Amino acid sequence: MFLMTNARTNEEWLHDLNASGESQESAIADLRELLLRAALYFFSRNLGDFGGLNRDEILQRAEDCAQDALIALMNHLQDFRGDSKFTTWAYKFAINIALMTARRERGKGVSLDELSFSNEGSFFEWALQDKSDGIAPDQSALQNEVRETVQDVIEHDLTDKQRRVLLMMVFNDVPMDEVVRHLGANRNAVYKLLHDARRKLKSGLQARGFDVRETLALFSSQG
Repeated sequence: MFLMTNARTNEEWLHDLNASGESQESAIADLRELLLRAALYFFSRNLGDFGGLNRDEILQRAEDCAQDALIALMNHLQDFRGDSKFTTWAYKFAINIALMTARRERGKGVSLDELSFSNEGSFFEWALQDKSDGIAPDQSALQNEVRETVQDVIEHDLTDKQRRVLLMMVFNDVPMDEVVRHLGANRNAVYKLLHDARRKLKSGLQARGFDVRETLALFSSQG
């Protein structure tokens, strides 16, 4: 889908990106174009998250994602092991950042006063939605079981303030300063609430027989 006019092998990508002069500049320009296309493709599949933003504003968000992804990728270039095509590995950087950007934009249209567990069903359906295009029935059933378990842990193991902070900061990407302002607390208090909420969620899942990493993997992108 994201074919480059100057196709490179994995080795050529690594060589050019680690080089200097025109070779590196050309590779970085091609890589940034790849990342931009990846972000735009993701945004085109999730336009509902961008509310009233016009085309130019969405393009600017995508360009910001591409730049952030490029910086992150270059900082982790040494981590590439060649287990997949370099462009596939790079693509994931753009998608991850585009996903976080889309979540932040979606959260801007939600009043913090509305972020409660009064609509738990729809909230968990979105927060832990399946990201794969097609899954086996047994995996789908396990996902449903995990959703119910996470909801049970959050309902019964967390305090009201811990639930609110977890909902705002983890599932809706509300900035720390905005949560502090909304709760009328200080940063240390909010940080402790978030830390305790995450700890209880982890221990609650483990107590109910779920491995945290395997649980998160059920809802990650496939392929």
